[in-house]
Formats: sequence, structure tokens, C-alpha cells
Amino acid sequence: MSCSSHDIEEEYVFQYKGKRYECISETRDFDIRQFRFAIEDKQWTTIKNRIANQLLWGPNIREV
Repeated sequence: MSCSSHDIEEEYVFQYKGKRYECISETRDFDIRQFRFAIEDKQWTTIKNRIANQLLWGPNIREV
């Protein structure tokens, strides 16, 4: 799901494999820290699984 750029809060956006995702849940402060740490630590499998699960099971992130 995409959204218009005026709806995006950049402080909650991360990029993975050329796609941008925004954390949108009530726990988004925690979520963005977790994604940024995993990216910094190069935990690629963890990131891939979290993105897949959060897009499938919860309104935690969205592709922007």
C-alpha cells in the first residue's frame, strides 16, 4: 500500500532493498529503533522476516 508524501512522517521511515517503509503503529518509536538497529547490525534475515510479518499480520508498517 502506498500513500501520498504529505502523510509520511520521515522520522519513522526506514529503507530496505530500495523500498521505503514507515512505522505506523502505536509502538512506532520502539519499532523504528528496532529496524534501525537491525539495519546497522546487518541482521538481514531478521529485517526481511519482520517486514513480511508486519505487512501480513498487523498495521505496524506500510510501504511508502
